[in-house]
Amino acid sequence: MDDEWQSAGSENAANAELVSSAPVDASVDSEESRIIFQTKRVNLAIAVLPNAFDDARFHIGGMDDPRIITPLGSEIVLNVYNQDGLRSHGWKLIRRTPPFPSPEKAASDPPAFQGAEISHIPPNEQGTAHFIVDQPGVYTYICPELNDHDIGLYGIWEVVPGH
Repeated sequence: MDDEWQSAGSENAANAELVSSAPVDASVDSEESRIIFQTKRVNLAIAVLPNAFDDARFHIGGMDDPRIITPLGSEIVLNVYNQDGLRSHGWKLIRRTPPFPSPEKAASDPPAFQGAEISHIPPNEQGTAHFIVDQPGVYTYICPELNDHDIGLYGIWEVVPGH
């Protein structure tokens, strides 16, 4: 388990294994920082972790802000655990990709797919999103909460046909 999860308390210990190991039916390429799903039923656990420099990040499959690759038509179920004890966070998949000329506008973009958003997760709480990725392309997952998109709380999500 990661040190930050262990120090976060026993209530987080059960979730630590979920976000620190490879998701079921996926391969993890730590060198390239990406998670590749082979099936069309994707269950993914994500932790929002703070750090000493106030630069939060999404922790998935033992990596911070990895590239997620899923097949076209996949049904996605996300469980997002906000392990930041001070601030609320959220999760949203948008069509825009970095760099963001206006991070505030990116945060207010509509979700790329219906249901691909969790708008507000209080400190030490969790939220769930359920959606289907029905268009191929490159998307960005972000925290839509004020200022998080400025400090690195985002990653790339690819939807690929014929995967």
